[in-house]
Parts: sequence; C-alpha cells; structure tokens
Amino acid sequence: MSETFQWDDFHKFFPASPTRKSPHRPVKRSALDSPTNRRVRPFKPTVINDVNDDPFAPITTTNNFNSSSTNNNNNNDTLKDHVELASSRLLARISEQSVPTQLYGLDEEYEKLHDLLDQTVSKGESNSCLIIGNRGTGKTMLVRRVLDDLAREHNTSDQEEGFCVIRLNGLIQSTDRLALNEIARQLFERQQVDQQQEQSSRRFTSFAASFEYLLSLLKSGDKTTLPVIFILDEFDLFAQQPKQALLYNLFDAAQSAQNPMAVIGLTCRLDALLLLEKRVKSRFSHRQIYLFPPTEFEQFKELTKRTLQLRTLITDTPGYSLYTDQFNASIEELFKDTTIISIIRRIYDLTKDIRMFYKICFEPISQLSEENPFLSVNQFQETSLAQRSDSKTEILKGVSLLELILIVAMKKLLGKDINTFNFEMVYDEYKDFMNQTQVRGAGFGVRLYKRPVALKAFENLQGFELVCPVEDIAKCPKEYRMAKLMLEQNQVTEAVLKYKDCPTTIKRWVTG
Repeated sequence: MSETFQWDDFHKFFPASPTRKSPHRPVKRSALDSPTNRRVRPFKPTVINDVNDDPFAPITTTNNFNSSSTNNNNNNDTLKDHVELASSRLLARISEQSVPTQLYGLDEEYEKLHDLLDQTVSKGESNSCLIIGNRGTGKTMLVRRVLDDLAREHNTSDQEEGFCVIRLNGLIQSTDRLALNEIARQLFERQQVDQQQEQSSRRFTSFAASFEYLLSLLKSGDKTTLPVIFILDEFDLFAQQPKQALLYNLFDAAQSAQNPMAVIGLTCRLDALLLLEKRVKSRFSHRQIYLFPPTEFEQFKELTKRTLQLRTLITDTPGYSLYTDQFNASIEELFKDTTIISIIRRIYDLTKDIRMFYKICFEPISQLSEENPFLSVNQFQETSLAQRSDSKTEILKGVSLLELILIVAMKKLLGKDINTFNFEMVYDEYKDFMNQTQVRGAGFGVRLYKRPVALKAFENLQGFELVCPVEDIAKCPKEYRMAKLMLEQNQVTEAVLKYKDCPTTIKRWVTG
C-alpha cells in the first residue's frame, strides 16, 4: 500500500525561489496521484521557521510589524495624545454620544426595564411600559444602556441581530401619518438581503397603503420571529393626536401576542396615562417606571463629579492610565473649591438637570491641551457667567445713554405698580428725576434731552422689542399709545450696573 506524498513537507525541503534561479524546480504531477484527486495546489511562499530552521518544526510566520507597532505605541504614549484621548472621551460623554458604563442611582429602574425587555427578546413575550420622569433624570440614557446590554447578550454576530429597535419622537413625528411612514421606513431598511430585491419596487403612495403594510408586518409571525422594540420619546405628544391611531395599533399588536414586540414610552408628564382614550388604555399593560432627580445636594454633586472622572480600558497604555489617575485626583481637588460648589448648587436649586452642568463643561474640556492638561476653577467660572448671561441684558449694553435712562424711568413706574404706560408718562418721570438731580447739584454727566429726541429713543426701544405696545389704536397719537416693558426689574438693574461709562447718578437712581 503506497503512501500519499506530502506536498507540504516537500516544499519545506525545497523552498521555491522567488527569482526562479534555484535548481529546485516545481515537481510535475507524479503517477501516484489519483486522477480523481486532481486539483490546483496553491503556490506557497517561503516560510521562515523560528526553531533552528527545522523543516518539520511547526510553521510560524515572522511578524515584521512588531517593531513598528511597538514604535507606534511609544509614539502614541505622549502627554499630548493622552490629553486628546481624554478630551474626546469626555466630550462624547457630555454630548450624550456615548452611554455611561454605570448609571448612578438607577439600579432598581435598570433591573425592571432590563427584565421586561429581556422577556420580549429571549422568551417572545410582548410587553408595554411607560417611563416617567423630569427632564434630565436619565430616561433616554437608561433605555440606551439597557438596549446596549441586551445587544451584547443576544446578538450572535454583526450580521445577525437579536432584536430590532424602532425609534420615534413626538416632536419630529408630529402626526400619526408621519409616525407610521417612519415605522414602515425603518422596518423596510431592516429587511433581509434576499427580500430587498422583492421589496424594492414597493412605494407608499397613500397613507392607507403604508398603514396596511405596517399592520401586516407587525401582526405576522409567531414567538420565534425577530422581536421589535418601539421607543416612543415624548409619549404625551403621541397621546394628544386625534383618535390616537398610532398608540391604539401598537398596543393592539402587542396585546395580540403574535409577533413579539415591546412598546416603551418616555415622557415628563405625570398625567400622561390620563391622556389615553379608553380603548387605548385597555390595551396598555399599565407598567410604569418613575425616575426622580436627586433629592439631596450631595447626590447631585457626586453625579456631576462622576461625569468628569476618567475610566481606563484594557487597551489603554500604561502612560494613559497614569494620566487618568492624576486627572481624577485633580477632579477631587476641583470639587473641594467653593466656587465649583456654588456653581453646582445654583444648578441644583434651579432645575436639578445634569445637562445644565454639561453645557458648562463643554468649553473647559475643549481647552484641555499639553500646556493645560487639567481642568481649572477659572474656566468653569467664566463659562458659568457666560451661560447665565441674559440675551436681553446683552442687548442693553449697546443702547444709548438716553435709551437706558428711559428704561430706568419705566422701571420706576413698575415700582409704583404702573404696569402699562405711554411715552408721556415715561418722559415725565425722566423729567422729574432730572429736576431733582439739578436741585441737589448732582447732575454731572446727565442732561435733560428735548421731547422729540426722547421720543425717537422710545421708538428705537420699540424696534428692539424691549418695549411692546399693549393695544394698537390708529387714531391715537403715538405719544399716548400704551406700552409695557419686556424686562424684569432685576434685569434692568443688572444692565445699568454693567453699562460702560454709566454715570454714578443713574446707578444710584436705579438702585435707590
């Protein structure tokens, strides 16, 4: 019994030369080869062995890129690269492009939503749920975190997904027609490759056609069909649509228990469930998950501090890990400063919305560089003042001194409980102030302008929409048309104090 010749061992003994000048030529097919086994044998290049060039040693290929990759790692292990990587990760976090690895204070809510959607994905059970919470409490981030975890658990490969997600927003899909067309479009994009050619000729020429196509997709199949998860952001806006056709059909398809699907609504209205019609409410599972803002300032402070802290990955270099430790230590010191605490306290007292803190963080993080690798208190203080600046107050910086004096006169009328006034009333208040100032001999830098000049300045304020008419009477002279000031009294005071080269007399008038 003849043995089959091993061509791999032959090439080990007689490696083919790339210059073709070697005396070892490729051997012709021998008679021992069976005619039925004729096949094209691929040409194998020379392989260098690491173990004493033994032809029978296990074949190992020499990696010529080890040195280059090591050099690349060394080149990328500089302080400039560390700062750029940290800045990109922090910007992705505060812009909500990346999902945090851990949700602070939402463990119980995470378990409820994860168990609910896991039953839909793994067991084919149809569910519906409503997530209620104030803006900035983490409703959208909670849903994204759960969906990402479910994708890692149930997606077998990049091509095969364990479930399908359809996202709708009540601000964008403002009508049921737009919402149903958007659902049909997203479902059509997720069709299999072998069905794309068949479905390519389908066009939705009417609302009834798209509606029929959508219902046929949702109500066809069984528990083994690909699960579909609907995310309805701004759920209360969908509930305000006439007849609530979208919600009725989604909840009815989920209740039919044919194709596994889950409907998750996100809203900030506590009475969102009361907006549903009786037929829609009867098909809803009445599952509700409530999210609340931090009840204590220390919790909100810890949440803001975790936003700026860096985390290392397995693929990060040791140099970046060292920079991360130093950066987190600087963050700990930063949050001990009274200025930072006052900024966070103001956000907590006003809204308790973490996204307000995100807006303040954009500029300091963008200014990170090799010269300034850590965040400073001055950066946050300047950004906070810029965020707090009022647009109307900024407009007052560019008005003339006469226009500013007329606004102060309007403020004095508001202090007398006179909410509406005309030009004559404002000018009389201004004239009385100038007379009293001249009697006291403190009118330096301020003079009494003539009535036509003051009227022109009053009309300029109306053009800036700082003063708006209450009623439009065509036969009434413009000097006697009633108007109201579109500024608060504290805004007027702040604008006068910030006005460049403002006379001391005007400052005393507005504050006293």
